[in-house]
Amino acid sequence: MKNLVKNIEKKVNKLIQLYQSAQKEKEETLTENNQLISDLSDKDKIINSLEEKIKLLRITKSVSTQDDEKNKESRQKINEYVREIDKCIALLNK
Repeated sequence: MKNLVKNIEKKVNKLIQLYQSAQKEKEETLTENNQLISDLSDKDKIINSLEEKIKLLRITKSVSTQDDEKNKESRQKINEYVREIDKCIALLNK
């Protein structure tokens, strides 16, 4: 009878250890998952920013003329618009 009780105690202790180990692994996995979600969000923001820059470059090239002075003025104006848009986006994100 004592052996049976000790056997059951050992098995219960083993189950408790396995449960605690599984809980710890779960917490680590959740933490890693949250970090990956955060990283993915950051990467998405970078991608969106780069896509906007590509659009602006395409617009700038399409606006390009033979006159270098007009090109410079156009680019400056577009850069002003971009800065203003970035400010608006920053305010919206707050």
